[in-house]
Amino acid sequence: MSVRWLWGLVLALLLGGPAIASAQVDRATLNGTVRDTSNAVIPEATITVTNTATGVVTTLQTNQQANYLAVDLVPGEYVVEVEAPGFAKNAQVVVLQTGQRGRLDFVLSVEGVEEEVTVAGSRPLLDTESPVLGTVVGQTEVSNLPLAIRNWDDLLALVPGVQGDRYTEESGGTSTGRTGGVSVHGNRSLQNNFLLDGVDNNSISTNVQELSTQVSRPSIDAINEFKVVTSPYAAEYGRAPGAAIIVTTKSGTNRFRGTAYDYFRNDRFDANTFFSEREGQEKPRNDQNQFGGNLGGPILRNRAFFFGDYEGSRITKGVLRLTRVATPEERQGIFSSTIRDPMTGQPFPNNRIPPNRIDPVATNILDLVPLPNTTTDQTNNFLRQPNVEDESDRYLGRVDVRLGAADNIFARYIYTDRFRFVPGFIGGVVDGTSTSAWGRQDMKSHGMVAGWTKVLGTALVNEARFSWSRAISDGVQDPFGQDAMDQIGFRGVPHDPLVAGGIVGVDISGHSRLGSPNFMPKFQHTDQFELLNTLSWLKGRHQWKLGVDIMAPMRNEYMDIPATRGNVSFNGQFTGEALADFMLGYVRAAQLANVHVVDQRLWATSFFVQDDWRLRDNLTVTLGLRYDFITPAYEANNRMTNFDPDTAELVFASDGSLEDRSLATPDTNNFAPRVGAVYRWNNRTIVRAGYGIFYNMFDRIGSEDQLALNPPGLLNIDIQAPDGDIPVFLLADGFPGDFLDPSNVDLQRLLLRTADHDGRRAMVHQFGGGVERQLGDAFVLSVDVTGSIGRNLAVLRNLNQPLPSAAGVLDARGTVPYPELGHIQWRDPSGTSSYRGIDLAFEKRFTEGYSYRVAYTVSESTDQAPEHLAASSGRPQNSRDLDSWEGPSDFDVRHRLVGAFVAELPFGPGKPWATSGASSALLGGWLVSGIYTAHSGRPFTVTQGTNNVGAGTTGLPNRVRDGNDAHDVNDWFDVTAFEAVPSGTFGNAGRNILRGPGWLTFDLSLQRRIAITNGLAASLRWDVFNLFNRANVGNPVSNIDSSTVGTIQTLAGDPRIMQFAVRLEF
Repeated sequence: MSVRWLWGLVLALLLGGPAIASAQVDRATLNGTVRDTSNAVIPEATITVTNTATGVVTTLQTNQQANYLAVDLVPGEYVVEVEAPGFAKNAQVVVLQTGQRGRLDFVLSVEGVEEEVTVAGSRPLLDTESPVLGTVVGQTEVSNLPLAIRNWDDLLALVPGVQGDRYTEESGGTSTGRTGGVSVHGNRSLQNNFLLDGVDNNSISTNVQELSTQVSRPSIDAINEFKVVTSPYAAEYGRAPGAAIIVTTKSGTNRFRGTAYDYFRNDRFDANTFFSEREGQEKPRNDQNQFGGNLGGPILRNRAFFFGDYEGSRITKGVLRLTRVATPEERQGIFSSTIRDPMTGQPFPNNRIPPNRIDPVATNILDLVPLPNTTTDQTNNFLRQPNVEDESDRYLGRVDVRLGAADNIFARYIYTDRFRFVPGFIGGVVDGTSTSAWGRQDMKSHGMVAGWTKVLGTALVNEARFSWSRAISDGVQDPFGQDAMDQIGFRGVPHDPLVAGGIVGVDISGHSRLGSPNFMPKFQHTDQFELLNTLSWLKGRHQWKLGVDIMAPMRNEYMDIPATRGNVSFNGQFTGEALADFMLGYVRAAQLANVHVVDQRLWATSFFVQDDWRLRDNLTVTLGLRYDFITPAYEANNRMTNFDPDTAELVFASDGSLEDRSLATPDTNNFAPRVGAVYRWNNRTIVRAGYGIFYNMFDRIGSEDQLALNPPGLLNIDIQAPDGDIPVFLLADGFPGDFLDPSNVDLQRLLLRTADHDGRRAMVHQFGGGVERQLGDAFVLSVDVTGSIGRNLAVLRNLNQPLPSAAGVLDARGTVPYPELGHIQWRDPSGTSSYRGIDLAFEKRFTEGYSYRVAYTVSESTDQAPEHLAASSGRPQNSRDLDSWEGPSDFDVRHRLVGAFVAELPFGPGKPWATSGASSALLGGWLVSGIYTAHSGRPFTVTQGTNNVGAGTTGLPNRVRDGNDAHDVNDWFDVTAFEAVPSGTFGNAGRNILRGPGWLTFDLSLQRRIAITNGLAASLRWDVFNLFNRANVGNPVSNIDSSTVGTIQTLAGDPRIMQFAVRLEF
């Protein structure tokens, strides 16, 4: 089936009549029943639903069972009026939220009895119509809570079942430099589905280079509402098994409304960081301005509206860089411990390398590395606090038009332009950066959507939407364009101005990396189009939805290649000390690749049918079936290569079928049944339960599984020295001159990125049930038990890991299975996962001037398939025994507690006290809000860097006792509980067996609103993040071969930071 054929089918459906399509989950629906006072149904009653902000009216009639259904309602307040011949008119006011299936029943009295009633606008406390488990964060919290980075990541943390820390520039955080990365109910951080104004807002880069899983991120001031569906049991939710995160942008109304603001931060108001304070350093710099404004209003009253928004950010923020560099003595070859001479096998006399044996390239590199500048830390001796720079501008425009009683259209466009620079541990041409998330990066994005809603009858409504998104991300290393290869005398790396800059990458165990990231420069340029359409049909007690969602074409032109400037590593194999190996120039492993650009293509389609069946007045059953399909990735010019383990031969892409081009069997079996039920026990209690199968349509694990990054287009040569005293080469010699010569390719030296020919998609079974209880008029308590079982998760393993030396021996010291080949990086869809948890939530809705919510999650998540772009535990030690890698998930947090509140102080007009006079002027208009977050620690794996069990694997030591210690930053675990094993031996320590530090923080906001005129007001605001200045630190160094093992060297969050703001609103 071609993309052209798919588009033809959809256009035919659209032009030919009502189409089946994908649900618009960003809008609300309202249904109910109209009866008389004797409980008899009233068919053909007229229902009028009026948006109080825009005056837009929706008119419909009840069917023969007296049911009605209003769809495509923008979240907000509505007046719902009911009229029927012979009965008195009745009206109610209701507030609808994003994605809500609201219910509003009416009882009409006979005509002549004055029973017209209008109640105060309120949203129902209980969702009696849907088994879907989710949380809506409304405008009260969006506008008033202290949000550390002023985007919806801060709001995600309020939801039970969500695991993730807030954004930080500190290198020990789980969200360092990246937004949107949360794990929900045991699903991976890249398995969430972000929807913006009802359309797909997920990036499709191979490595999340955009630093976000979303293409567009509008300002928090442009958001109307925000909803997180944590257990999406309805068939209308697809693409990924994680949460559906639904954001709606604001629309204009019949009144002109606008806002202008500036949020300001400066380090003079901040606390110092934990490590800077300990090292006697000054506070890191922090200069931040976030400014902008928006305007919305009518183009034509009650018919057409506009909304526009702009926001700019200018950030300069110091970050801690604490690492280890060579001491003056070590630079002379003098060491404090025994070092072995690999030429004789005997120790060097006096632990000193003779000057004539010191490699000249090593000397030249160390001449560029600064000397130690601190002695306070017992293990690290170099500290600096360079500045992160982050500048962005984003623009949004939206128009909503009601063409007539049966037609509504809207269009929205977002453009973002961002530059970001993250410095390394050392700076200059040496850089000292290991992650490609650092460096200099330019990012631009476009997001456009247009929608049309057509009322086809009193019980039939069609909704169509078209979207286009583009993300452009270009990253280069800090010293890009400053080639220092000649300066250090390193040879063998071809000079290419597209990638040149800095020195060869150097990894020395226990020391700072020297050089720039392997995967820099890089770029990802993506384009994707989407067409979706919804048919909603009310038939008796059934609310039907039928849908199709087509995403085509999807294109990603990218360069994501390691070691285009070369990389060498040293781990102490030859002397017993990694730095001594470097001083001798004995290279243990080396990698080099040519420049190569990939033109990747995809397309996807989904279909579903869903029936919300009101089986009884107090019981609604949701039944659905969804089908999802996405092509395996293929390359525009068929430049792809895979490996067939049965024949031990390479397989090359060719013209022909999708399988011929992608070298994978398309997965066409992704049928996903869904079932759920919600039972109204009484007017204050509901019971809900659900089950569903979900598929992850777009798996991404970086460049590691990209079949286009193989010969003949890419030569990624990756070689390691065997056990013994013979290095790959000497630093002074550099790479051989023919290392990348295509005519002289040695397959044993190549890194091959391969995948199982079976293109199965990750599948997750999700299930759960719970009870929700209304207490009083404003309180809701809920308890939900949730679980999931994952299958076919992607695992990266070395298919050419050495075999055991003998039958039954647990090691990797034998021959390799494919002696003609080198490292075969294999994506295997055989991983499994398991999650079980309990979500508890208590909420007081905003009434009487205050609201609060508390969410507590206790859970356990296990797997043997780490998420590769967010994993801390590494790849399996034994590639042939994945069960031995079973352990807590990298994101497993057993306990998480979050509380938030918003409270207007009880002073001023309309409040209990100080209602007039000077006291009212002084004390009125104040508001206080806050967020408290605490969770237990994340797991980590104790490793042994000198245990070489094969390329792309994680060598472990033996565990001889528990290993838990006093949990101090200088001694987090008992390192003596782990013993080194001979290289090539499988250690028994296990994966993720210890836990790191927990997290605790409290954020506070104090605001005052001052009325200037009847239509103009100013708000002054003071936010304090991490009010009590708790040091939230990262996980400890866990490599037992490192001189810093057991110590904590990074922060996972910021110190106390203050923010001041002024806002003008009219």
